[in-house]
Amino acid sequence: MKHPFLSILILLFLVQSCGNPIKDEGAIVDVEQGTDVVETPVPEAPAPVPATEVGDNSENEEYLGSWVGYFRKDTGNDGDYDDRSLFLDEGYVWDRENKINLSIDKIIGDSVIGHSVVAGNDRPFYGRMGRDGIADPMTFKVREPGDDKYDGAFTFYIEDDVLEGTWLAYGNINIRKRRYQLEKKEFAYDPDIMIEYAKQFVDWTNSIEEKVTEDYGDGEFEEWMQSQYATATEAIYEINASNRRLKKSEVDNLKKGDLTIIRNTIYARHGYSFKNRPLRVFFDAQPWYIPIHTDIRSDFTDLEKENIRLLLKYEKNAAEYYDSFGRG
Repeated sequence: MKHPFLSILILLFLVQSCGNPIKDEGAIVDVEQGTDVVETPVPEAPAPVPATEVGDNSENEEYLGSWVGYFRKDTGNDGDYDDRSLFLDEGYVWDRENKINLSIDKIIGDSVIGHSVVAGNDRPFYGRMGRDGIADPMTFKVREPGDDKYDGAFTFYIEDDVLEGTWLAYGNINIRKRRYQLEKKEFAYDPDIMIEYAKQFVDWTNSIEEKVTEDYGDGEFEEWMQSQYATATEAIYEINASNRRLKKSEVDNLKKGDLTIIRNTIYARHGYSFKNRPLRVFFDAQPWYIPIHTDIRSDFTDLEKENIRLLLKYEKNAAEYYDSFGRG
């Protein structure tokens, strides 16, 4: 015969186990390629050949570096309506603009070597620079290789510390022509930098519909379906996962959007270029954010690795937080 106290202890253990907030260890969270935490070192890319061995950049040093800003549609008329734009309501619009880093890496004579980082793509480019006249600004014509769907050709000039120009895709993609006006910026990893109130995080790929009823009195009312989209709370402006070790007690009750943004802010601090559109729109709006890399696996600190694992563990099963944006 079993001891009654033993049965009670087993029952208590089962009850406590069911109360564990991490219920589904097999749940999947979207982790972008180039951001996963790995235990073995990631092989580093070969170091670039020093400029002194291939040519002297000193004469054109003012042009070298990262030029950063928005890569916008070039429709010829800013007021033109484009049904490819995203309108959730008057307060949330995405016109398919993405932050780009146009990096001029080497200038050898009139030859230009560099790369562009935008929307999760890192592409090399090569070309020439020159002036049409003595007083004209320095003009660059550079081309990406063409072996990627989104490759194209850049034509731009640099004048008064501003880089301005256009880009034309080789292929027939949704937006074939873009324009840009960029400023020179230097990237520096800062574990203490925080998210600013710039643009709300809205995951428009994850929504629910809710019936809303407005009673005007005297038996008059109106009903409509309202879209609610997964988003985040104020916690994303308060928690930093790059400069301190997070506790389970402060993350176990966070909403899924909070955990997602806190984790991806680690990536943004390292200059990761996001493919995920809702994340890209959110981080592009941060004034300090510069897309530098598409693979940051070797850049994480040990503290960040530990926090990423913790956040992912809870993110798998956290509840969504939904907000309304206009009428559906």
